[in-house]
Amino acid sequence: MNMEDYNKDEEIEKLTESLKHSKKSDYEFYDKINPVYSTGKGLNRKVVEEISDIKKEPDWMRRSRLKALEIFLSKPMPTWGPDLSEINFDEITYYTKPEDVKAKSWDEVPDQIKETFNKLGIPQMEQKYLAGSVAQYDSEGVYSSLKKEWEEKGVIFTDLDTAVQQYPDLVREYYCKAIPPSDNKFAALNGAVWSGGSFLYVPKNVTIDLPLQTYFRLNGEQSGQFEHTIVIADEGAKVHYIEGCLPEDELISQGDKFIAINQLFTNDGVISNTGNKRKITRKYVHPYNGFMYNIVPASPVNAFRATSEHPVLSIKREEVSVRINNGHYEISTEKLMAVEPQYRRADELNPGDFLVYVSPLEVQDNDSINESMLRILGFYTASGVISFNRHLNMYQMLFSFRENENASELYSIIKNMGEQASIIKSNKKYIVSTYSKPLIEFCIHNAGQNSNEKIFSETVMKLPPEKQKIIIDSYAKVRGNLYSRSYGSRNVRISVHSKILALQIQEILSRSNIFAIINLRNKHYTIEYTENAKFHRIRHKNNYYFVPIKKIERQEYNDIVYNLEVDSDNSYLVKGFAVHNCTAPRYDTSSLHTAIVEIYAHKNSNVKYTSVQNWSDSVYNLPIKRAWVDEGAHMDWVTGELGSKVTMIYPSSYLRGRGASTSNLQITLATKGTFKDAGGKAIHLAPDTTSRIVSKSISLDDGLTVYRGLVRMNEGAKRAKSHVQCDALLINSDSKNYTYPYDEIYEPTAEFSHEATVGKIGTDELTYLRSRGLSEDEASSMIVLGFMDDIMKEIPMEFAVEMNRLVKLEMSKMGAVG
Repeated sequence: MNMEDYNKDEEIEKLTESLKHSKKSDYEFYDKINPVYSTGKGLNRKVVEEISDIKKEPDWMRRSRLKALEIFLSKPMPTWGPDLSEINFDEITYYTKPEDVKAKSWDEVPDQIKETFNKLGIPQMEQKYLAGSVAQYDSEGVYSSLKKEWEEKGVIFTDLDTAVQQYPDLVREYYCKAIPPSDNKFAALNGAVWSGGSFLYVPKNVTIDLPLQTYFRLNGEQSGQFEHTIVIADEGAKVHYIEGCLPEDELISQGDKFIAINQLFTNDGVISNTGNKRKITRKYVHPYNGFMYNIVPASPVNAFRATSEHPVLSIKREEVSVRINNGHYEISTEKLMAVEPQYRRADELNPGDFLVYVSPLEVQDNDSINESMLRILGFYTASGVISFNRHLNMYQMLFSFRENENASELYSIIKNMGEQASIIKSNKKYIVSTYSKPLIEFCIHNAGQNSNEKIFSETVMKLPPEKQKIIIDSYAKVRGNLYSRSYGSRNVRISVHSKILALQIQEILSRSNIFAIINLRNKHYTIEYTENAKFHRIRHKNNYYFVPIKKIERQEYNDIVYNLEVDSDNSYLVKGFAVHNCTAPRYDTSSLHTAIVEIYAHKNSNVKYTSVQNWSDSVYNLPIKRAWVDEGAHMDWVTGELGSKVTMIYPSSYLRGRGASTSNLQITLATKGTFKDAGGKAIHLAPDTTSRIVSKSISLDDGLTVYRGLVRMNEGAKRAKSHVQCDALLINSDSKNYTYPYDEIYEPTAEFSHEATVGKIGTDELTYLRSRGLSEDEASSMIVLGFMDDIMKEIPMEFAVEMNRLVKLEMSKMGAVG
């Protein structure tokens, strides 16, 4: 199974998150799918011809396959690295076709296959918010799409099988040029039996700043996956993957309170778009440089910001409008109630469209809290203060009222509860005081103590709506203005010091079928709502409120952004409004994975290619990845290798033009019984070229990691520069690491440096950290984070907090994810 895209910083986070969340039992499952075609086990000329025939390939591709088969059969198995002798090519099924028709939209994918991708964590909505997406099941692509705006610019993004049929000349120009079948035995195997993979062409000077992703699912046991990917960035083109996120100060609903997104962590609970509480399963933190959209609904204080591609649950105005007599359009309540909200990119929304405010559903009554206590709590939240009476050495609760009516009501409530209270008039105000310890403790526990920072407790926020309304009604008597109307409705306007409290009151009212508007005026929050309204521009359906967008502001943003992956519902609420979590998918795989990735970065282009692979422990993972980098172009590789029985991967960059550059960033983890042989290659063929290879490997139990890298500076590559850094961390005495650098410098003006370190977790370090209160696992995690600092410094430091929980060194199993 494999996921590959084009964003370095984001995928390092996904890689490290995988350490925590991958469990083999969750993802290693098999579907009962009856394929429409299968070649059966074994490899020979007939099998290769069958594959070509069923794909209806042109003759040149058929000849290429048969030539590759001859090369594969003639070449011996590599013996210079891990032992591959257990691979039995005669027991592998090389081609399986699950469906006859390839879908053009996610809705057209067969239900059973769609369900499989959903099981693997690819939310349906996410499929709809990529610049393009390709999904492959077994040997065949089952779905492909590309946003119309990119098609119009000449971008091609589809599976390679389709590209061979629709763009044969373009494919033939690049196919197997960077990695010919003669390169090695497994390149030849892929050349003979390849199926699926993706094809991307970006025309001159076109920049793609949206996600382009490929999803693979290999369902059958004892099967192979042999996708072939070709990426072509024409002159001046840029390919970049950006994950949708929110800035750090956006407030997320937890049902009982609102917390800034940067203060939330894995396993914290948040309210999803269903109104139910769900756990955060991952937190993402990364830099973002692009447009930020400030979406202002009819309730301005609920405005929130999101990156351009972040999906927001919404309804388009034109979907629910009807034409009236004077030629104008108005909203049809009937249509609004009937339409299903959809997730749309933030930059696709317009003023007049509707956002979806979600009212939490959880109710938990508390019989010990009666009506009198609720009324007191409402008065306290509005005007109560706690002070310490030094003379009596006691705490005192004071209430200040302008009207004698409210003061007398509160005084009577306290007295009727059997508690002592007093009421006096001072400076045109009525002061009610009590020393009742139970009431003081009740009010502090459920609303806080500081007058300008009061917020309701979790207990209050979960009470039944009819009890909550008693609190709000008492609050409104003190800090509100009430206006009754002739047709039985009543307008209410109340003032609040705290933003969080204002949002809590709005949430409480929403559970009583009332939507409140919050404005900010003179540093105070004003909450306005109508009781018993006959009509309201904000319509209500179940626990959804459809709130029109007042305005949208776009501004440039260059800072840290955050995102959350949420269990089950894949969504969370920003100031009450539903957004999608836009998470990274996870996949399954089988016994042999031999892929080819060819990248052609033409003059002054920029390509970022990230591969995060976390395989089951029976997989031989043997991909081949190579880039041709022309004059002034830049190639970024980021690779994360986890799981698998054996991995051999060496992303390579051939720097063919003056000023070409490449960066190769890699993290590998070898656990019990696994062998990771990884590294990179940089071939300097032109002047002023630069390369950087950074490899970090971690070995645990008897896991074995190897760095194997090549830097070659040919004669004529004047002023070429390269730096290689390979560091290994051994967790225990059974762990192993070896380094095999191959450095070939043939140009006297070139500059080259190579650093290598191997270290263990020392007893002294563990002892010191444990003496500071950390467990051994926590201490080990902290040491590993320090070891990874050279890579982690390229992403926000805030992510280190999550990393401390993610790198669990005692894990003995990894999931089948890639």
